[in-house]
Amino acid sequence: MNGAVLNACPRNKRNGLRVVVGLMIVGLLSVALGWSASSGAFAAQIGTGAVSVKGPSSELVPGTTVEIRQGNCSGPAVWRTITGSAPAAYGAFGIGLAAGQYCILTLAVPSLYAVPATSLVEMKEGPGNWFTVWLPGPVSGALVAKDAGGNGVNGLSALIQEGPCAAPGGGVWQNTTATSRWSSGGFGISLKPGTYCSTAQSVPAGYDYPAPVETVVSAPGPVWITMWLAATSVRGTTDDVIAINATSMSQFVEFSCSDCVDNVILWALSDAGDRDLLINEIGAYPKGRVIVGFYDLDPIVYTQIAVQARGNWTMRVLDISSARHVSNQASGIGDDVVIFDRGGSVAALSHHGSANFIIWASDQNRGFGSDWAPIVNEIGDYWGRVPMGSPAIVQVSTNGSWEITTG
Repeated sequence: MNGAVLNACPRNKRNGLRVVVGLMIVGLLSVALGWSASSGAFAAQIGTGAVSVKGPSSELVPGTTVEIRQGNCSGPAVWRTITGSAPAAYGAFGIGLAAGQYCILTLAVPSLYAVPATSLVEMKEGPGNWFTVWLPGPVSGALVAKDAGGNGVNGLSALIQEGPCAAPGGGVWQNTTATSRWSSGGFGISLKPGTYCSTAQSVPAGYDYPAPVETVVSAPGPVWITMWLAATSVRGTTDDVIAINATSMSQFVEFSCSDCVDNVILWALSDAGDRDLLINEIGAYPKGRVIVGFYDLDPIVYTQIAVQARGNWTMRVLDISSARHVSNQASGIGDDVVIFDRGGSVAALSHHGSANFIIWASDQNRGFGSDWAPIVNEIGDYWGRVPMGSPAIVQVSTNGSWEITTG
C-alpha cells in the first residue's frame, strides 16, 4: 500500500509523491466506482492536492510513513506512503481522493522526531487540498552574539542549560560563536520545546560578559537566541597604560574626560615601536572617537594605549563596524567616526568653532588599498562643498560643531 489508493491500484514504486500520480489514481477510481466522464461525477466528487510532513523548524521530513483512513481514525485505510527525498516533492506526496472526511495517521518517523497525534481533514472537490503533518522534535535555529551596533561577535563561548535562568538545570548545548558561510558571530542549535537559559562562559577581549538569556522554545521554529555584548569600559583618574589588540583601521578609541585639566594625550603603541597619536588636547575633552592607525599604509597591530590625563576619564575600544552608520547626513560635536552608506561624489561641510576642522575619508570597502584623503583642513568657522566619494569611512577631527551631507 505504497502511494496508492488501497484495493484500487497496484503499488507505485515512486511512492506516489507527485500530484500527477494522484490524478492517475483518480482515473482508476472513476472506473472502480463507476463514474462516467460524461455524467460529470468525476469532476464533482474528486479532490486533489498534497500532504507535506514538517518538523518543528518547518523543515520538510522525508522517510515518514503516513496512512490516510476514510472517515474517522477507525475507518478503512485508503492511502499509505513514505515521504521521499526527490527534489520535486521532498518530504511530501500527492493525493487524489473522493470528497469527504479523512484521518491522517503517522505510523513511523525518522530518528530525532516523535509520532504526532492523528488529525482529521476535510477533502474538498477539485484541486487545492493541501495538508501538513507536524512532527514533534528538536527546533533548529542559532545563537548569535552581537555588539551594540548589531554586528556579529566571534569568540563568545556560550552554555545552554535546561530550565529558567533562576534555576538552570543540566547543560544541553555549548559552542563558540564563529564565522560561517552565512554570517559571523553565531553557531547552530537544535533544541526540544521547553525553557532554556544561555550564559556566556568566556568573551573576546574588549567585551563585558552579557547577562544570561532565558528563551522559551516552541514549535514551529526556528529559534533565535541573541546575546548582546557591551564593550569593556576602562576608567581612571591619572596616567595609565591599557592593553589592547587593535589592527590599523579595524578599531577606534572612544574617550571622554569632562573635568580633565592640563594636557589630554593618547598614544596607540605597538610592540615594534610604532606610535599613533590619537588625541592631543588641553583641558576638558567631553567625548570623542578616533580610529586607531588610520594614517598607516600597512597594517600594524597595536598592543597598548598610553593615557596621559588628569581627571575622571573613561575609555572604550570598539570595532570599526560599531561606528555610527548614516545614509548621507551626519552632525555632531568634537572628534567622531562616521560611516556613510549611500553613494555620492560631493560633500557639503559646515563647521562652527575656533580650532582646526579636519575631515579625512576613505572608501570603506577597499581597506589599506585606499589612501585616506584629507577632504578639508581649516581653522575656525567653515562652509563649503568639496569632492568626496562615498560610501566612505570618515574621521572628523575638531572640538567644534559640524555637519556633513553627501550626494
